[in-house]
Amino acid sequence: MLHPLIEEIQRTKRTQLADGSEVAANSFIPRDECELIYEVIAQSGATRGVETGMAYGISSLCIADALRKNSATSRLVSIDPSQTDGWHGAAIHLLLRAGFTPEVIEEPSQLALPRLVREGQRFDFGFIDGWHTFDHTLIDFFYIDMLLENGGFIVLDDVGYPAINAAVRFILANRDYELVKALTYEIRAPMAVRRAIKRMLRPLARTDRDPSPQHELLFRRVERAHAIAIRKRGADTRRFDHYERF
Repeated sequence: MLHPLIEEIQRTKRTQLADGSEVAANSFIPRDECELIYEVIAQSGATRGVETGMAYGISSLCIADALRKNSATSRLVSIDPSQTDGWHGAAIHLLLRAGFTPEVIEEPSQLALPRLVREGQRFDFGFIDGWHTFDHTLIDFFYIDMLLENGGFIVLDDVGYPAINAAVRFILANRDYELVKALTYEIRAPMAVRRAIKRMLRPLARTDRDPSPQHELLFRRVERAHAIAIRKRGADTRRFDHYERF
């Protein structure tokens, strides 16, 4: 069951700012992704979360509310360099309205996350919805992985973006994470047919540069995903020159 303020914003597509004014909430995660966050946090018993990207705060409130259901002393660290200047503090105000004390770092995640690592901080849950390029997504994952306990979960948003999908494929092929759940969107019939034909023809043109068949089957599960949940199975024990095609 989602927090009532989340239900309200999902229904009205509007949110309140600190000065009492209302604005159109035109950027937030959909309901099924909210439910995914609640589901994996409940499943893992997580009490400590970290996220990159806040926007209007729907994901932030989902995470904070789900963590609090596990512990009254739960903690969420949110990183968003544009929360005040770009989003007018909407997410911060939403968390305050819901009775939370926001812990917000307003600087780029590639600077904030390494500092959390140096401080020895630990988390059970991570949410990645920051800058949507391949390198930024992978950097967010790299440092959140260093902060994450074994058995912890990460949810990645906007997996349909080619850059983020590529980062997800790299993670699944090269890091010790399992795909727990993928939320998919419907595609038009002509596109589905084209993708089916490409899959049929791919073995005929396979080279040693293609991903392994095992990984290709895994990649199909995220091909039409808009969000995924992955679970950390263990510490990074790769050789210094490890590489799997993705």
